[in-house]
Amino acid sequence: MIRPVALMPSILAVFLGALAYHYSLGEHSYWPLIWLAPLPLCVYALEASARGTLAAAFGAFFLGSSAWLAGSSFPPDLLKILLWGNFLSAVAFSLSLALFRYTARHLAGWAAGFVFAFAWTSYEFVGSLFSRGGTIASLAYTQTTNLPIIQVASITGIWGVTFLLCLIPTGIAVAWSNRRNPRACRQALWPPLVFLSAFLLFGACRLYAPEPGSSVKVGIAAEPMTLKQMVTLRSGRDSRLAIDLLAAYIRNIGSLAQAGARVVLLPEKISPAEGHYDFLHPLGLVAHLEKVHLVVGMTRQVGPDQFNSAFVFSPEGKMLPTYDKQHLLPPYESQYTPGSNPVIVATPSQGFWGVAICKDMDFVEPSMEYSRQGVQLLLVPALDFHDDAWSHGRVAIMRGVEGNFAVARAGQWGLLTLSDSRGRIIAMKSTDANPGESLLGEVRLGEGKSVYSRLGNWAGWICILGLALSGFMALRHKFQHARAPRSRNE
Repeated sequence: MIRPVALMPSILAVFLGALAYHYSLGEHSYWPLIWLAPLPLCVYALEASARGTLAAAFGAFFLGSSAWLAGSSFPPDLLKILLWGNFLSAVAFSLSLALFRYTARHLAGWAAGFVFAFAWTSYEFVGSLFSRGGTIASLAYTQTTNLPIIQVASITGIWGVTFLLCLIPTGIAVAWSNRRNPRACRQALWPPLVFLSAFLLFGACRLYAPEPGSSVKVGIAAEPMTLKQMVTLRSGRDSRLAIDLLAAYIRNIGSLAQAGARVVLLPEKISPAEGHYDFLHPLGLVAHLEKVHLVVGMTRQVGPDQFNSAFVFSPEGKMLPTYDKQHLLPPYESQYTPGSNPVIVATPSQGFWGVAICKDMDFVEPSMEYSRQGVQLLLVPALDFHDDAWSHGRVAIMRGVEGNFAVARAGQWGLLTLSDSRGRIIAMKSTDANPGESLLGEVRLGEGKSVYSRLGNWAGWICILGLALSGFMALRHKFQHARAPRSRNE
C-alpha cells in the first residue's frame, strides 16, 4: 500500500504544473508562468520513476490546458475537438518529459534540456503540418506580449520561441538536481543562458532599430450581431435587419474615413454577398464617396460552390480581386469550398497589402507567401467564438512578426486589433466589451520578405533531426547497458 506522504511530491508537482499551465494558456496568458510551468515536473522527473513521470506530466498538462474550457461557451463539437487536442498534447508532453528524464539520468545531464526542447518543438511542428488547427496550440503564442523574445520568430518562426520556452526550465531543473556538483551545475545552465542572451540581444536590436517605410491609418469596425441574427440574414427572412446592419456599417465607414482612415476593415461573413440583399453595390459606392479602400467579409455562391470570401473595394469604388478563405473550420464551414490564391492590393503610395480570413492565420501559409511577395500590411476579417478572443487574436499578431508585416484584424465576436511588424499592439478593442464601437489607429507598414518566410521551417526540421539523434543515442545506450552484464559473464 502506498503511503499518502509518498505521493506528496507527485501531487505537488502536478498541482504547481497544472496551475502554471492554466494561467499561462487559454485566455489567461500570464506569459511569465509558462517559463516556470514545466519546472516542478522536471525536478520531480529526475527523482521519480518513469511511470510516475509519465502520469504526473500527463495529469498536469491536461488539467492545466483544459481547465479554462469548463466555463467557456464553445459549441459542443468544438469543445470535443479542443479536448482531444489537449489530450494528444498531454501525451506528447509526458513522453517528452520521460525522454528528458532518461537523458539526464543515463546520458549527459546538460543535454537533457535540449532533448526535451527538441521533442516538444518537433511535436508542435509536425502537428502544424497535419492538424486541422494548424499552429493554434503552440506554446509560443503565450509570449505574444513578451516583445524581445518573439522577435526571433522573424528568423525561426514560432519554433524558435517554443524551443527556448522548453530549454530554460529544463536547464534549471538539471542544475538544481546537480546543485552539489558545481561543474555539472554550470554545464546545465550555460546553454540556456547563452540562448536566452542571444534571443534577448536580437530582440532588443530589432525592436529599437530604425524602421523604414510609411504609415497608414486603418479603421476597423464590427456591428453587434448574434449567431441567430447571422442565420436569419443568410436565410433572407428579415429585410429590416439587413437594412439596419448595412446602414450601421455605412455610418461607421463614413466616420472612420472622416477621421482619416485610408483603409476600413469589416469582419468575416457579415452577410451573403448576393441573393436576398444587395450589400456589394452600396459598399462599393460608400468606398468611392469616402475615398477609402474597403475590405469586408461575406459569403458568395459561384455556380454550385459556396465560398467564405473577403471583398476588396478601391477608393474609386471598383471591386478588386476577391479573396477566398483557404483554411476552413470543420464542421461549421464544411459547406464552403477552400480558396487557393492570395490577393495583393497595390496602392499608389502606401505599399502592398494582403488579405486573409480568420483561421488562415492559424497556419503558416498563406501568411508567409504574402511575406515572400513583399506584403507590408495584412487585412484580416474574422469571426471568433467570444471565449477565444485573445487566444485567437494573438496568433495573427505573431504571424505579423514572422512575416515582417503589420496586421489589422476584425473579430466579430472577439477583438479588433492593429499591430505592427514587431508585434507592438497599436490599438485593440473587445467587441464584447464595446459592442458597436470602431477602432482607428495609425500603423507603420512592415517590409515583408522576412528571413523566416524565405528559409521556411528550418528550425522545426533541425528539432526533428535533434530528436532523432537523441532517440538513437538513448536506444544505443539502453542496448549497450542490456548487453553489459552478459559480456562480463563471458
